[in-house]
Amino acid sequence: MRRRTLLAAAAAWLAACATRPPEPSKTRHLTGADVFAADPAVLRAAVLTDPRVIIQSAVIELRAPTLDERFVIRLQQPAAFDSRLAPAPPGHAWQVLALSADGAATLVTVRQMLTSRGLGPESVDVTVSAQPALVPAHLLAEMPLRIEALVDNREGWFTLFEGSLDLRR
Repeated sequence: MRRRTLLAAAAAWLAACATRPPEPSKTRHLTGADVFAADPAVLRAAVLTDPRVIIQSAVIELRAPTLDERFVIRLQQPAAFDSRLAPAPPGHAWQVLALSADGAATLVTVRQMLTSRGLGPESVDVTVSAQPALVPAHLLAEMPLRIEALVDNREGWFTLFEGSLDLRR
């Protein structure tokens, strides 16, 4: 009887280890260094919002103040859900987006162009936003939104923004 209890406890412990919950996301900014180092095949954005909201794309905007130029990289290819993301709370859903082939080519071209002009990652300001395509009218004043980014598989997902947006402006 004691042996059976020990085996049951060991099996429960192993099951708990095998189903480790996702680690909480870290909050930080996406930097020029992240964009310069990102593998286009890995780069992802995940948007958590009301499931009735359709997100068209996540946009990474790169500004080179010394050149007075800006470059836009769109993540608009739907991608598979990543189990490392936290489970969506009730009334919310994740939309995961990746670079399309054109988006990956644009990212590589922009990095090469900036490098050829003598600009490194520290010379680039980065902002990230989500572009909704469809938002129910009752959410225009206060649309819940969380944006996560994946730049490196070893580092995992991190939070870029969490809050709500007023889309009436």
